[in-house]
Amino acid sequence: MKHCKHITAMLLAALLLMSGCGETATENTETAAETAADVVETTPEETKLLPDLPEADYEGYSFRLLTKGLYNVHWRSIDAVAEELTGEPINDAVFNRNTYISETFNVKFEEMTHSDMNPTPLAQKLIQAGEDGFDVLLHGNQANSLITGGMLLDLHTIPYMDLTKPWYDQNANASLSIGGMLHVTAGDMTTMDNNATWCLQFNKALAEDLNIGDMYAMVQEGTWTIDVLMAAVEQASQDLNGDGTHDEFDQWGIEGEAFNTMALMMGSGIQAFEKDADDMPVLAIGTEHYINTFQKAVAINGNMDTCLYVDNYTSKYPGDAVWSDCMDKCFAEGRSLFNFAGLNRVTLFREMETDFGILPIPKWDEAQEEYRNVVSLYCAALICVPKTAGNTERTGVILEALNAESMYTLTPAYYDVTLKTKTARDEESSAMLDIIFGSRVYDLGNMYGWGGAFDLPGSLTKSGADQIASRSETIKKSTESAMQKTLDAIMEG
Repeated sequence: MKHCKHITAMLLAALLLMSGCGETATENTETAAETAADVVETTPEETKLLPDLPEADYEGYSFRLLTKGLYNVHWRSIDAVAEELTGEPINDAVFNRNTYISETFNVKFEEMTHSDMNPTPLAQKLIQAGEDGFDVLLHGNQANSLITGGMLLDLHTIPYMDLTKPWYDQNANASLSIGGMLHVTAGDMTTMDNNATWCLQFNKALAEDLNIGDMYAMVQEGTWTIDVLMAAVEQASQDLNGDGTHDEFDQWGIEGEAFNTMALMMGSGIQAFEKDADDMPVLAIGTEHYINTFQKAVAINGNMDTCLYVDNYTSKYPGDAVWSDCMDKCFAEGRSLFNFAGLNRVTLFREMETDFGILPIPKWDEAQEEYRNVVSLYCAALICVPKTAGNTERTGVILEALNAESMYTLTPAYYDVTLKTKTARDEESSAMLDIIFGSRVYDLGNMYGWGGAFDLPGSLTKSGADQIASRSETIKKSTESAMQKTLDAIMEG
């Protein structure tokens, strides 16, 4: 899921390799290019994976999507409904997707929003009243009370939703299920889960000036590790104006917030909760590797000499200004080597004078097989279906159609928008996005908040770093108790 394949380039390269040795290079290139063009022209219709759906006429039914709305400028819903074509890639992809599905199944699309970015209270009110008030909820971890309250359907029970298909994130399916039941997941019909995927954005000019090395190559070679990141961060920090005070107007190695400590740890293979053979969560904090990864994470995210840490500036820049006028401004003005944040930040730097690139979260060491890029479930929009859905067959058909069509329309548009900023004029950045989206990780602790186990590393980032072992031990009993209450509620339905 969330992959954008560069078909023409790959086919051309492959055909060049297969060309006969007796032909000239020019002839090979021309023949391969012509053949690739023919293949690209005919391949989409022949190989496009289509959802297995029945023919249906829903007689103009208004399919209602309850979303976070437009409350927050950085996390607004832009992927549910589009009123008209505007020339903006994501808007037009949503419009074309919805138009196609509307014409195919004779439905309309209606977006329902809530004023404070949290539609859970409205959803709960409608469900508890037994009202068929909406068809789908697109929300993050604040929907956990709906799950424990038995208000959401297991997505496996919805007709025509084939969760094995590539338009659903298989990592989300595997990570967010409990006992084989799946009440929320990520699919191609939304972009907010893309934006909520954490990555490292780096200033290319500053990295070159500091002789950091080719970090794109490091990623591809498997040598992009937390130690490499730490060394680069320490090298970049500098008091630019020489006033003896390191503040937001100076140069920093990295920008961060509390969430980033656990994000770095997850990149190194840590989870707050793992799964057993029965697909049940198991608390996984306090191990030796957990403590070791925490120590390196706070050496990066908690070093106030090298990390521009958002909490230190919230009183000076109240509200959202701490991001727009402090954190984002520092990176946009080229005074921070790394910005460690969600991919939503990429498009905010569209006008940045200096080019920057995108990297996955580093691995623990070279022996670690895969990169791991955490998704913030507070920020993401996941697919949920209320138990009051009046016609689950219709819901399943439309959801499957939305996600399948989005894989060919909305997801490429998202790549297009992300890569057509100053961030990426190169193939390397596209390859980085493929790696990032192909290695996303989710934690049930981030979904349910059990005992504060997921948030513990972040809470100790600025102070109390030496307490990680004792605090992990202290919260185990209360965490497991909170987890068991959730499991009992889910299993009882």
